[in-house]
Amino acid sequence: MPAKDIAVAGCGPAGLAAALMLHRDGHRVRLFERFETPRAVGSGLMIQPTGLAVLQELNLADATLAAGARIDRLFGRAEPSQRIVLDVRYAALGQDAGHGVGIHRAALFDILHDTARGAGIAVEGGRSVISSELVGANRRALLFADGTRTEPFDLVVDALGTMSPLARHEGRPLAYGALWASLDWPEGAGFDMATLEQRYIRANTMVGVLPIGRLAQGPTAKAAFFWSLRCDRLSDWQRSGLAAWKADVLKLWPATAPLLEQIESPDQLTFARYAHRTAPIPTEPGLIHIGDSWHSTSPQLGQGANMALLDAFALAKALRDRNETTTAPASAIAARRRHVWLYQTMSAMFTPVYQSDSRILPLLRDRIVGPLARIWPAPAILAAMVSGLIGAPLKRLGLRAPAVTGLGDAIEALTRGKRVIVFDGDCVMCSQQAQFVMRHDHERRFTLTTAQGPLGQALYHRLGLPTPNFETMLLIEGGRILGRSDAVITIAAGLGWPWRIALAARVIPRPLRDRLYRLVARNRYRWFGRRETCWRPTPDMADRIL
Repeated sequence: MPAKDIAVAGCGPAGLAAALMLHRDGHRVRLFERFETPRAVGSGLMIQPTGLAVLQELNLADATLAAGARIDRLFGRAEPSQRIVLDVRYAALGQDAGHGVGIHRAALFDILHDTARGAGIAVEGGRSVISSELVGANRRALLFADGTRTEPFDLVVDALGTMSPLARHEGRPLAYGALWASLDWPEGAGFDMATLEQRYIRANTMVGVLPIGRLAQGPTAKAAFFWSLRCDRLSDWQRSGLAAWKADVLKLWPATAPLLEQIESPDQLTFARYAHRTAPIPTEPGLIHIGDSWHSTSPQLGQGANMALLDAFALAKALRDRNETTTAPASAIAARRRHVWLYQTMSAMFTPVYQSDSRILPLLRDRIVGPLARIWPAPAILAAMVSGLIGAPLKRLGLRAPAVTGLGDAIEALTRGKRVIVFDGDCVMCSQQAQFVMRHDHERRFTLTTAQGPLGQALYHRLGLPTPNFETMLLIEGGRILGRSDAVITIAAGLGWPWRIALAARVIPRPLRDRLYRLVARNRYRWFGRRETCWRPTPDMADRIL
């Protein structure tokens, strides 16, 4: 299509991603940002498989994985009952499992912004947009707070966020916000580097810790620390002082002490306010709203940046498909409307369960919903919901979830193109199973490595799994990682007939299969014995060992 003149207002994930994709398609793009020097605002966020799929299209998935922290689980416990009320594992999706990426907003901004500048996209800072003006039938100019205006553009992309002056919103601000801080990761404090963890008292008190990787390749891993707080109680919190607040946090979650020690001033904490708002008219002549400018929700499901990235991709795709700017924005909105509605609805339903003054909802959560969530098929449904995959948004846009594992360049180089089985070399039964696979793998499909070896140790550490006491064997294939019963079934099926009959075991709900697997795994040394030395392969098998 002929190149178009396009203005993008806002340098958040939505604006930067849209600018990059539109520039890549040959359009003349200009970015406008209110800050003199564009920068990110906030602490940590979660990139889900949906967002990673878009970043992969921009060839930025690897950079995002390198800067962030792989997240395999979301875990929450109610206090003082100690009931588990949130336990979502991406692995519940089986062979379709992806993972999240905890990342600092500044790190994601740097990845997108540096790529945009490197591509030669014009970025104008200090340009505070206050409105837009239709010029002719379909062109639009931007108006700024200093009284200046731009020339007309073929299309204006509004990515200014939930308070965008270019959009008329319907909805409401949410009663609860959160205090956020980016802190050094507390080594040795018992936190899992692959898990977002939270603690609750009813629904009016919540504290959480999210691994977010490193900033600018810094040497220290970071954590996003957050504390839920009613917006109308912010002044009370400020008056009460840090010492009183820290005492409240420690009473709820003593393990956070190493994090709290790093907070010496209230200035280290940023208060974020949230809203549930929707622009009833997401596109007008010469104008489209994307990301929070179109739809904003609470961060309870961790979907904000991911929805914005999907919106940006939908717009670029619609412009490619339609070859003009008159109907393409409406086409992009149509491609995204159902998914947006689904997640706004789910967010509105779930937010009061974790952030509200209700006493009934957290009681139901703790006593009924929490236990039911661990019964098949709920784990897979919850994992799909957290992943952003409910409503099949990737299929609608022609995207595929990235088959990347975030294992690091060295591990990925060693395992690329291979089907690698990682097994416990000290376990007699596990070693016998490995030998069985080698004898019956006539097509030489599989490669082995021990969990005790350098590759196995690096792999388990990278995934946030225990390195001394192995919970599960692993199978790496096609960039994905399978564990427990899924790994066993897939390995057996890979040996061909008659072992392929193991696929029939998939009719058994995964939680039941994995429960049996865990029972055997916990007792493997006692029941089957432990080797004094690791099993060593025969010379004819040596080339199949990593």
